[in-house]
Amino acid sequence: MKEGEFYDLFMEIIKPTGSKNTSYKFALALFLLEHSLNARGGPPYRAAYREIAEHFLKYYWSHACKSKLRQGPKNRIPKAIRIISEEFQDQVYPKTFDELKKTEREKVDRCADKIRKECFHDVIPRFQWAGGRRQAAFFHYRAKEYHDSARNSRIRHDGGILINPDAVEFLQRNFVPLYNSVILEWVRFLESKNFGTPNLLRKIEAKHKGPRGQRKFFKALWRTSTRCFYCHEKLRLGKSTHVDHVIPYDYIADTEMWNVVLACQKCNCAKLDRLPPKHYAKKLSARNKKHYPASKALQDSLAAFYHPEHGGSPKGAGVPMSRLIDSSIDWHYRNASKSGYPELRRFPCRARPA
Repeated sequence: MKEGEFYDLFMEIIKPTGSKNTSYKFALALFLLEHSLNARGGPPYRAAYREIAEHFLKYYWSHACKSKLRQGPKNRIPKAIRIISEEFQDQVYPKTFDELKKTEREKVDRCADKIRKECFHDVIPRFQWAGGRRQAAFFHYRAKEYHDSARNSRIRHDGGILINPDAVEFLQRNFVPLYNSVILEWVRFLESKNFGTPNLLRKIEAKHKGPRGQRKFFKALWRTSTRCFYCHEKLRLGKSTHVDHVIPYDYIADTEMWNVVLACQKCNCAKLDRLPPKHYAKKLSARNKKHYPASKALQDSLAAFYHPEHGGSPKGAGVPMSRLIDSSIDWHYRNASKSGYPELRRFPCRARPA
């Protein structure tokens, strides 16, 4: 098969079309790219379904448990998402997936086994049926690995796949453009289901490892207040004073001054990746409006901050800054809540009026 034919078939497979379309094909495409990039030695290039299942779990766990992305309508949630949601029922997961594998290996193995047994019957054949015909392009079929009784194939979930050596070379040579194409098509597939969700691209890639760089705002925040944003206790310089994202970092997927505040250790550790009670969103808006005129850091942070319905930056939208701040923070708070981020009902410290 020629290079152009491989490319055309790959792109035909990952196009987000069809009424029964799911995001499984994007996950499988990413697995094939990663597996081919790390392929060692010569053919045959084998991949067990158990290995594919753990990659599916890695991609979807971050989407479901960290970023809380909606993969489809409520009445058609992909089975992989249901399996992960049933197995990992905690509301907040501060750990990364790599950390989770070390601390909860039994859960990870059990979840990957369920995905292996229940989620590959449609997506594996899709890479061999394109344009209504069978393509011996990406996988070689072997009786022990694959049972192909008809168009609607059933896989042997205790087996695996043999990857075409020519396909491995094609995927290796074109890793970067193909990877970017898969991520782009996955963004297109999910954007209508996650309207207004910030940094969708970064969440789908699942490469952000948690909050970074918030300490750079410490001095600017200290000038605005030396009390805990949540309980209003007097703060002291040192490790007991934290910089916290009011709207969870895993939802915003970025660190900007408009969304960070100083908090005491007890309040910050209790909140983790939850939303604070709603009145703190209003308090955050008031803080931003009060200090915006005199704070260069806050002005820079708010320069690209907008309510999705305004359709652009503050300057482009022509919306007064005070109104923009109120509506944008309220929007993101409500959208985070709808996406499944839980609300912390009370803080451990006894809050006093600000």
